[in-house]
Amino acid sequence: MDHEQRQELFRRVMDPAVRFYVPILGVSVNGWWIQIARRLIWVTSETEDDGQLVELLMNETTAAGEVPPLAAVEAILIAAPMTQHPANWAFTARIWAEPVQRPIDRPWSKLAKAIHGHGIPTITLDPVSTPYEIACQVILKSYWHGYISGDEPALANAIAMAYPQQVERIRRETHAPNQASAAATLLEQLIHPGFDPAQGAEATRRYVRRKASIAVMQYRKSEAPDRYPWTQVGISERRYYKLLPLFAEKVNGRYDYDYDDVVARMKAHLDRADKARVVRAAALEVLRSHGFGEEAARKWLQRHPPEEAVDAWPRGRRS
Repeated sequence: MDHEQRQELFRRVMDPAVRFYVPILGVSVNGWWIQIARRLIWVTSETEDDGQLVELLMNETTAAGEVPPLAAVEAILIAAPMTQHPANWAFTARIWAEPVQRPIDRPWSKLAKAIHGHGIPTITLDPVSTPYEIACQVILKSYWHGYISGDEPALANAIAMAYPQQVERIRRETHAPNQASAAATLLEQLIHPGFDPAQGAEATRRYVRRKASIAVMQYRKSEAPDRYPWTQVGISERRYYKLLPLFAEKVNGRYDYDYDDVVARMKAHLDRADKARVVRAAALEVLRSHGFGEEAARKWLQRHPPEEAVDAWPRGRRS
């Protein structure tokens, strides 16, 4: 640009009422318009913070020794159906390359609900990202943000093409009839995302690998329940691990114990607890039959052994 063109551009960008987007590339595919663009902004103390990353574009100082605060936001992917003009809706997503970093003072668990409810989806990529991985991210983000429904066949197909090793492992370990069925099993694990996209594309790949391992583990549990200690005790896995600190100690951050011994002791502990509940329920019934109210009966049991309920009567009611 010459000097006059540059001044005209600056005047337009400085106007807060103008959203000035610069297309980087655009293509029409099967009735869809797909574009990547970056917005130019003039950063001042009054610039509205819309939660997007910015990059200063100029490092040359002016005559006054200042750097022009011309900046561009992160690249934005825009996909819109061209069935009517203007388009009645469009899918937009941020594109974050490998060097992007987000402040970690606010954990993802606090941000996820707001972002998935009202925020902009984020597509992360790095030098080893494959086209299928990027396309799978776009489709999954479209689903998570409500652009497409869960019965869309593209969901399972995209996962099968983007993560063939994980899908093949699930097919092999769970004896799924085909790749599509294995991909659907992995999709069930990805229905609700639980990772921060700002951690990068590799974090996304690790997340998918972990979800594939969980799918295989859940299949093994359902096929051979007797091999797990919590099924031998007759309780859920969650409750088993809540009770485990009562019967074992951690060594170097891991529980090291004899399964048979812990199972036997935990069974005895649960049997005693069940027996105590039965005795207490019987004592409450006896107290109510003697004329105690519900609250009075419970308070009485807090102060006396259940075995004494047979001889307990409310004041003035002793037979």
